[in-house]
Amino acid sequence: MGNPEIMVIDDDLMVGELSRDLLAEAGYEVILIQDSMQSMAAIKAHKPRLIVTDIMMPGITGLDICKAVKSDPELKGIKIMVVSGKYYDVEKQRALQFGADFFLQKPYNVETFSKTVKA
Repeated sequence: MGNPEIMVIDDDLMVGELSRDLLAEAGYEVILIQDSMQSMAAIKAHKPRLIVTDIMMPGITGLDICKAVKSDPELKGIKIMVVSGKYYDVEKQRALQFGADFFLQKPYNVETFSKTVKA
């Protein structure tokens, strides 16, 4: 596979695979990373157009990923969608402050997920 358009980073196998499959069905090239500790190396290697990341993960959190990507001159153009099961305005604001471009609450609607990503 060449460079995927979208990289899904989620330690929850079921959610990660569902996200990957929904996006692949919508026609995107997608790669799934389950171990957040491998995420930055994978991002640097593949340089996707969009990262869809869970916020709460062991090791490196989604906020850590946002901060690292947006502070790297080679990566800062990558769009980031943070997905979280905790929906508090505080969480959303923190994600946006750390560089997230979008915030999506889990569980998301499987019918509209790929349309939300496309938008």
